[in-house]
Amino acid sequence: MDYYKLSEEPLQAAFSNKEQGLYRMSVNMSTLAIDLLLKSVLYRMEPTHDLIMGHNHAGIVTFIENIYPKNDEVRRAAKLSRKYFKDSRYSRSENLAVFTEALADDFIGYAELIRDYVDNDCRATFGDLKKKFR
Repeated sequence: MDYYKLSEEPLQAAFSNKEQGLYRMSVNMSTLAIDLLLKSVLYRMEPTHDLIMGHNHAGIVTFIENIYPKNDEVRRAAKLSRKYFKDSRYSRSENLAVFTEALADDFIGYAELIRDYVDNDCRATFGDLKKKFR
């Protein structure tokens, strides 16, 4: 499963939705991109881990930090992503006012932050590659 590759489409959709004024859907797609990006690292580390099947972004970050560097901004983004993961999908109409252009911008930024963390701080180790390609 190439979670990293799968993350590209929702991130592009987040930008497109924001441009169209669909801020809730932009946040929704950003949280999906974050989910996939984090799972791309988790899957490489432990492909059968229970966290793969859920959307516990903060839990995945905690697991990743057992090997890769801790990053307070990433932790904060993961917590917010998890909070809005469900809210952006199953929002009641009275909650729609929460989803603003500024919030959509924030979440696109969080997705880019997570992508940078994955790209730069969570590079595959020799042990990861050895486990993957035994």
